[in-house]
Amino acid sequence: MIKIVLLATALLLPSLSVAGEVRNVNFAAFQAVDKDFEFEPVVPGTFSDFISGMEGSKILAMVHTADAISGDVITMQTSVLRDDEGSLGDFGVDCQLSFKVDGEGDEAGYLLGGVCRIIQVGRGKNIRTSVIIPHANIPDTSQGFEGWIMLDEDEGSGIAFYANVSVEKH
Repeated sequence: MIKIVLLATALLLPSLSVAGEVRNVNFAAFQAVDKDFEFEPVVPGTFSDFISGMEGSKILAMVHTADAISGDVITMQTSVLRDDEGSLGDFGVDCQLSFKVDGEGDEAGYLLGGVCRIIQVGRGKNIRTSVIIPHANIPDTSQGFEGWIMLDEDEGSGIAFYANVSVEKH
């Protein structure tokens, strides 16, 4: 009976059977505020190094998933709605991203892609842009590279999207 319970548990909880590790997807959106600031395609280092490297921009939103598995759809939405002289203004970013795992174990690769909508309506602006982010490899901090990769940048709005995968040991 105990063997059946253990087998059923292993089949029902596959994410816990990988040596007590879970992978988390980290995704962030930044907007340049300094006219001379340029986003780097790769920002090496820890999380604090990454944030420090973004001086000249402001963070719009950040997502840290809990135990991402292949096929997950990750969403990030931040929006400010306000009355703008009698009409509704909307400023924000809305993303839906597909996470895929390619391979297994230490040889696994991680892909992230999807669509982000940038909306800046009101205060004299009327910007509605969709950024299509093709599936791209994102670094896994446990595989020897600590850092973040830029997935895409919308130069019109000055918004860039970055991601990586981090590991939690349980």
